[in-house]
Amino acid sequence: MHWLEGAVARAGLAGASSLSIPGDVGNIEAWDIASRTLGLAPLELAGRVASQFGLRVAEFERTDPRALALLPERLARRYHVFPLREDDRHIYVATADPTDIEVEHAIGFASGRRPVFELAPPNIIEDALLSGYSADRMVDNLLTTVDSQIADAVRVVDDLEPEAVDLTEVETGPVVKLTNLILRDAVMHGVSDVHIEPGPKGGTVRFRIDGVMRQHMHLPMAALNRVVSRIKVLGRMDIANRIVAQDGRAKVAIEGRNYDLRISTVPTRDAEKAVIRVLRPESARRLEEVGITPRELARMRQLLACRDGIVIVTGPTGSGKTTTLY
Repeated sequence: MHWLEGAVARAGLAGASSLSIPGDVGNIEAWDIASRTLGLAPLELAGRVASQFGLRVAEFERTDPRALALLPERLARRYHVFPLREDDRHIYVATADPTDIEVEHAIGFASGRRPVFELAPPNIIEDALLSGYSADRMVDNLLTTVDSQIADAVRVVDDLEPEAVDLTEVETGPVVKLTNLILRDAVMHGVSDVHIEPGPKGGTVRFRIDGVMRQHMHLPMAALNRVVSRIKVLGRMDIANRIVAQDGRAKVAIEGRNYDLRISTVPTRDAEKAVIRVLRPESARRLEEVGITPRELARMRQLLACRDGIVIVTGPTGSGKTTTLY
């Protein structure tokens, strides 16, 4: 049983009996599942869970900048914790998992103080990390966990020539590696759509897997803008035009297999948002194999045999529109 599921059960919250959290999911997804199942805001859920461990709910308004100097950024991001304040003997740290003994030992060793946990939802800790530590080093920290071959993990195989635009900013090593990392992770997780979305305090990369949106990583705005520009270059789109919605296509090879990318960008108040649909040509099937009933299939073939007209394929996300057309 996941620790959060057990804490909710002990707290006797309404709906606890229907809560089921797989033991192997991360804290971000676990908190999201619990919040949605119980109908509680993450901060309210934190208040209910904190009492089961005798902890306080973290108050980020009382953050002491001196505490940041005691806990290295790399360690804070690795364990997804945030230093709130310190005194002569203690360092008070916001965490989304108070049961992780390894984190407690690592913080104590690094800071030379005794850690005192305070509970906070993962999304609030992420916001604090983005604003508290230098966002300029975040991309480097993300890339330290991947191998040196990531720069060549994604290769464009489209034969079209790229547009004659200044690509100095978007073809630098870290930007290419980060974009390749996102695309490679998408393929490895069987993602159908990649959403790169700006926000007031940073950007978010989300994956749609089996119709469900899942948060994958956070990016500082500077990195998000460059990743979106890099993706626009792959799609042969105009990177200089950021105020008009654009569409593009790209064919890339990832881990030796070809994939088609359908790319859309939309301007928002904060920056451009990008959505990438990942298509696998080898997975294309015949109409008879996509689950269409024989009666409807006969009607569809009759429509396709007409000399003129239009066939509209509609439906909610994940209903099979692209599979049917592709």
